[in-house]
Amino acid sequence: MANHRVTVKQLKNHFAYSWWKYLLLLLLGCFGVDLLFSMTAYRTPEERKIELYLCCSYADSAAVEADFWPELQARCPDQEELTVLNINLASGDMYAQMQFSTYVAAQQGDVCLLPRSEFKKLTQEGADDAFLELTPYIQSGVIDARDIDLSAGRAMSGAGEEGLYGIPADTLYGLFDYSCDPENSVLCIMAYSGNNDTAAATIDLLLEKLCTEKPEGYDEMRAAQKAAEQATTTQIFK
Repeated sequence: MANHRVTVKQLKNHFAYSWWKYLLLLLLGCFGVDLLFSMTAYRTPEERKIELYLCCSYADSAAVEADFWPELQARCPDQEELTVLNINLASGDMYAQMQFSTYVAAQQGDVCLLPRSEFKKLTQEGADDAFLELTPYIQSGVIDARDIDLSAGRAMSGAGEEGLYGIPADTLYGLFDYSCDPENSVLCIMAYSGNNDTAAATIDLLLEKLCTEKPEGYDEMRAAQKAAEQATTTQIFK
């Protein structure tokens, strides 16, 4: 009668030559479980989330998100998520520009705080291709522009009609609490947002909370910065 008992020596020999098969099986199992969870995990619908991109300078995006999400949820109870991202286009960093361009190409982002130069660049071929026209929200009172001069937010559509596509945000001095400098910036809603009404409510919330008194010494700081920039320019062209 044949002896079919498995000995310790046989097991050691088996694992010495076949250990990689078990490792591969384990890795494939982990990958399969991760893939299953990724495919079945709940994803917030586009109409129930807002992505706010702060692009005019550095900003403490985590603090903005923590402070404004409860306020936005109180105004718009159907919303499930607010994401705030800082992409510092004013830094001159090529990676930041590439990152922003990638997000725009993927049609990500609802509300953007952009440098005025970027706003103008994106409206050159027709502002309605890039941004949502905000006049209806101003007229209906959804966005209270307060005493802001809106002229810098006006641009021409692809059909040659002038409209309001941005809210000048220079006076959002409350952004300094988040280490963000709002000079020469514009608040706008991306044309592809898909959550337009909540995006407009987000802009109104930002205006309400961040339109504060000009910080003491602000004008002196600006004058010193401009003088330093002029001195640097003079040195370069000498």
